[in-house]
Amino acid sequence: MLIKKPHAEKLLHLLKSGEEPVSVEGLNDNALQELQMAGIVALPTPATVHLTYAGNMLAHVLDEAIQKGLTKPVSEWKDGYRWLGSEVIAMLDAGMTAGKVSDAAWDALHERGLASEVKDEDTKVVKKAVNEAGQAVLEVYFMLEPELSINKELAEYINKAPEGPTEAVNLPVEGNMKEQLEAMRLIAYSVPNGEVVTFTGLGQAVKEVLRMGVTREDGDIISASILENVARVADGEEIAPEALVALEELNLVFNGEELTPAGEAALEAWRIYKDQTEQNLHTIALSEEEVELLLTIDHLHEKYANDPNRLVDMAEIHRELVERQVAKFKKFAEEYGRYMETMPKRKSRVLKAFMETKDRMRWFEENYNLREMLYALEAFDLISEGVSDNGHAVFDLTDFGRQVVEDQKQDTRGISSTALKSLMHANELFLAPNIEWVQAARAEKLLGDFGPTKSGRFYEDLADNIERLPLMTAFAAEIFKKIGANGTTVDELLALYDDPLHKEEVKWALEQLEALGWVEVLADGNIVETPAGELVDMAISGVPSGFGAPLNPTIYRVIKAISEVGTLYVKERKIRMQPKNIQEAIKRSGLSEEAFNKAYTAAREAHYVGKNSINEAGLNILEAVELLNQ
Repeated sequence: MLIKKPHAEKLLHLLKSGEEPVSVEGLNDNALQELQMAGIVALPTPATVHLTYAGNMLAHVLDEAIQKGLTKPVSEWKDGYRWLGSEVIAMLDAGMTAGKVSDAAWDALHERGLASEVKDEDTKVVKKAVNEAGQAVLEVYFMLEPELSINKELAEYINKAPEGPTEAVNLPVEGNMKEQLEAMRLIAYSVPNGEVVTFTGLGQAVKEVLRMGVTREDGDIISASILENVARVADGEEIAPEALVALEELNLVFNGEELTPAGEAALEAWRIYKDQTEQNLHTIALSEEEVELLLTIDHLHEKYANDPNRLVDMAEIHRELVERQVAKFKKFAEEYGRYMETMPKRKSRVLKAFMETKDRMRWFEENYNLREMLYALEAFDLISEGVSDNGHAVFDLTDFGRQVVEDQKQDTRGISSTALKSLMHANELFLAPNIEWVQAARAEKLLGDFGPTKSGRFYEDLADNIERLPLMTAFAAEIFKKIGANGTTVDELLALYDDPLHKEEVKWALEQLEALGWVEVLADGNIVETPAGELVDMAISGVPSGFGAPLNPTIYRVIKAISEVGTLYVKERKIRMQPKNIQEAIKRSGLSEEAFNKAYTAAREAHYVGKNSINEAGLNILEAVELLNQ
């Protein structure tokens, strides 16, 4: 949905004309075309136009905002001014999700008459929020049914346009091609000022169909009706003979009943076009230290591949990782020690401690938490804790872990949720990553100048396909508590800390919380709990203070195993297990008996389980993990 000066003039003109269709003569052809593509106006005949139901609502919102002085009259708008666009919709959506408008979005929404300051009647606190006009605009946006109409000229433009995310200046300027794509929701711009552009999930799907060479000289190459016919063929339904001929001419169908590779891509485009719903955000976050740990476990398995007596257990991993980190920092100190003050604060602190002490074991223990690092790798399905033939706890890489090792051998670095999110957001309906996210993705080699790298595609697929396990470290829990059910903003959270090192640690905790699925940091800077996060918030609320990490994969595996051998009592919100089934639960958990018993004790102390039962907090954890993996 795009509303600039020419669009607004037509909206108000049609509003004043009432319900009667208006002649298109004298109206701006491009603006009219874009309004029609967005579903805001309809042309009952080629010579007349009228507002759709949603378009009429939008025109009333604009007219009322002007009459109330909330925004400038259209005559005073500068050429090119975007009263509405994908970036404005994203800011409205973020403001509604968070229940408040962030400072980053306030000026843009307020000047458009879409956000106001409101006083809470109970607390008397004044906050910035999306107002009735903004809510109405968002309602209209989700009510609209944009057209999908790609002819040869537009197809050629789509083929040569960069997929993104990329700077908006990299999008070619040819007539009103960009405007058509935005009207049909095939591209989106970033908040707050549209510096970044990307093809949306639907746009990428359309681009993929065209990449396979689907074309013709006249008429639509891709349209909603063409995609629907592809879906009907895939479902074995009959379609009109002339429609089938058209699909075969477009190389979408062959033998009258089978889809070509381009047809399969068109079927995916149809699925996205029909299912215009936002998906759960899936990312991962791996620190440099966690990547080093993953490489260490891989190295140990290679080293002991032919020695069945050597186990890759905690002690062996600890010994090897200490050696590798000491060697790494010894070289690091020699090459970069004099640049310590310019490094990130945590790395500077660790290097300084390394250079000042000769007790390498103590240095490692004071700066690294091996158990939490192992939990993090397991939470992202990169390693699995299992049990050896003699009942000893051991660690192995999963298939996903081995794939990450192969990528990291090429270029070892950490992966942040923020960087990966710049790719994941491009898959959504109207979201584009902001410029800071794009810069992070480029720094981590996930994004090139015009689109994702091979490594970026890999981590994008990884984040969507791993089986997630829950984790909440002690420090992350502290930050999670500060965010709370009402949410906050990144700036407000960081303002609670003065020390630059603490701010850096808080930022990484946010990366973890988002990647683990408990919060989402919106493009406007708002932080909100996810549905899974809300459940975990309730679950850990009863954990005693000083407990440490309130939730980890091992505790979850114990709870899950008990749930599988127990019986659910719905009214009590409790699962009970017969004591005789404890050995079966240990077996199902995949843990050693020692690891199971330790985690079982921890789960009881955290009030997730009783002696032979799972209480409501434990059930909330089980439900949260189900949501994580949807």
